[in-house]
Amino acid sequence: MKVLIITYYWPPSGGPGVQRWLKFVKYLPDFGIQPVVLTVDPSQAEYPVLDQSLEADVTPGLEVYRTGCKGVYDWYKKLTGSKTAPYSGFANESNPGLLQKTARFIRGNFFLPDARRGWIRYAFAEACRIIEKHGIDTIITTGPPHSTHLTGLKIKKKYDAKWIVDFRDPWTTIYYNDSLYQTQWAQKINRRCEQSVLDACDHLLLVADDREMLNIASSKVTFIPNGFDDVDFHNKRPSLPDIFTICYTGTIAGNYPTDKLLEAFRALRYEFAFRLRFVGKVTNNIQKKMVDQLGDSVEFVDFVPHNEAINFMMSSIVLLLVIPQADNNKFILTGKVFEYLATGRPVLLVGPTESIAARIIRQANAGEAFAYDDVEGVKNYLLRQYQNRIKGIDPTPDWEVIRQFSRKRLTQRLAEIIG
Repeated sequence: MKVLIITYYWPPSGGPGVQRWLKFVKYLPDFGIQPVVLTVDPSQAEYPVLDQSLEADVTPGLEVYRTGCKGVYDWYKKLTGSKTAPYSGFANESNPGLLQKTARFIRGNFFLPDARRGWIRYAFAEACRIIEKHGIDTIITTGPPHSTHLTGLKIKKKYDAKWIVDFRDPWTTIYYNDSLYQTQWAQKINRRCEQSVLDACDHLLLVADDREMLNIASSKVTFIPNGFDDVDFHNKRPSLPDIFTICYTGTIAGNYPTDKLLEAFRALRYEFAFRLRFVGKVTNNIQKKMVDQLGDSVEFVDFVPHNEAINFMMSSIVLLLVIPQADNNKFILTGKVFEYLATGRPVLLVGPTESIAARIIRQANAGEAFAYDDVEGVKNYLLRQYQNRIKGIDPTPDWEVIRQFSRKRLTQRLAEIIG
């Protein structure tokens, strides 16, 4: 059985948005399903980051069709002076000035549902050709960019194919929507687009179980989170560092509360030596604040390929997870949660203590969660981990819980939905 997967992000694009479907595609043949991938030509795509190492996960012989695309971010880069398209949550922009705010307003009100909607007509034309060539009767669209689902909607109307929609992130309720300065008119159009997709699709996949925020029948919804690929961690046994290292991977932007977190780390400097390492994108003003307060105890590593990011995780004592402060942030469940779990290292979560991420971490006996302002809680947790390290007490996560989030197991659940 063949299934057509339509995704804007595909290697050589980097970042967590690529990995979900890269891994699904890798393991679907194990369950009797042959994926065919439709994506954008990388020479015409607008990727915030590149990661050539992910090409190694593309199965030899996989049919991947690439199309042209009419992009719009060239004007954005010219207007703001940015060298890349915006990161998720605008993490590559600190203290936005008038030009950046104007660009965001234009993006949020005139390019709906998103600035990559220029791919729709190219993707639809190629999808029709692929469907007719291969006799495909099941399609999957994944977003962001959620304009990809409008391609799926057109296909559904033309062929009445089985259509599975995948929300890797929320659409109208994404945490950084406030940064787009959307008018009520634009919000209404965006909600209408989202609802048309929810009404027409046969099944909806959610990364976090936030179905209560959507107007859709529960029978059409399945929660399949992101996960970890055992192969990525196989035979990785880097030696632990001499200095107590706390590592964060990913984005830190303005809506990630760090003031109280830094207060806890300032207090820890009087207790023991440590290294607080950030791997990924941290806005310039937050970097400066951290250096001013922690000096050489803090270290910044720019974006690295995925396999190197895992090496940084594995060679740390504690892994730090900060959830952005926003409406409905208890539903935020990033892919790195599961890769953190796969390392077996203790996880320190700062954010909503009753969030989905916090619940999973507790179920796996893999760490603890603390509110943004719980300075003493964070400090004492790290002190306990330091003392455990000195005493030679190893972490004891529940591997039965963790293994249910392996990419292969999750792909089996997807295969059952595809049928």
